[in-house]
Amino acid sequence: MRPDIALSMAQTIFSSDMRQILPFVSVPCHIVQSAKDLAVPVAVSEYLHTNLGSESVVEVMSSEGHLPQLSSPASVIPVLLRHIRNDIAV
Repeated sequence: MRPDIALSMAQTIFSSDMRQILPFVSVPCHIVQSAKDLAVPVAVSEYLHTNLGSESVVEVMSSEGHLPQLSSPASVIPVLLRHIRNDIAV
């Protein structure tokens, strides 16, 4: 990622706090998390799961990094397919 884009994204992400709207989420959620994500620890996924206004499930994959769909697609694809086929969030 280009440094200027990374800086712009980081500024946007770190200046946004949407925790107050989590209780208003009304659709089931499947939260997919890397076990070793330096940007977003597993505790964030647990917080989302606890505070969402809908049913949710957290799935922590053994992958590393913040973008496992890019770095470990072989780990992410089965998780997504299992969710789509089995509707595991409800």
